[in-house]
Amino acid sequence: MQKVANWMYSNDRIAFVILNRYWKSSFTDFIMPLITNLGGAIWSITLCIVLLLSRNLDVTKVGEHLAISLFITHLIVRLFKKFLPRLRPYMKLENVHIGHKVYKDPSFPSGHSTAAFCSATALSTVFPGYIILFFTVAALVAVSRVYLGMHYPSDVTVGAIIAIAVTQMII
Repeated sequence: MQKVANWMYSNDRIAFVILNRYWKSSFTDFIMPLITNLGGAIWSITLCIVLLLSRNLDVTKVGEHLAISLFITHLIVRLFKKFLPRLRPYMKLENVHIGHKVYKDPSFPSGHSTAAFCSATALSTVFPGYIILFFTVAALVAVSRVYLGMHYPSDVTVGAIIAIAVTQMII
């Protein structure tokens, strides 16, 4: 079991370095902080409110499902962070490129990625023609969290898995 854990940690660090250091450019420095906000609380709450205020019953129902999914996944993420605290990459590794907003709570799993994948999963049910767009945006949010030095790839992957599983159960 320790060999598997070591292998995962090693690959996690390699993927982190590729996304965090080697993708660095003036364009990614500009765009990644904007993309990361699409997984933040302000965007998630605003999206729920917009969906809930829709006159279309199907869209309103998705707003309800999204709100419930976000609430449940937020609790799950908080529990993981409390009982499996993992230092954020910028706190543990050297030469980490970080964004302007730095978080100090544990990194595992990624709340931004969880929220983005909850939104993508819920929106895909009512707008199936845009499923590729929704999940591409969610994946970009996940990549942005690694690029900004806040999460390891496994943090964002587990966040996505939690989000998709919970949202599918709610819908």
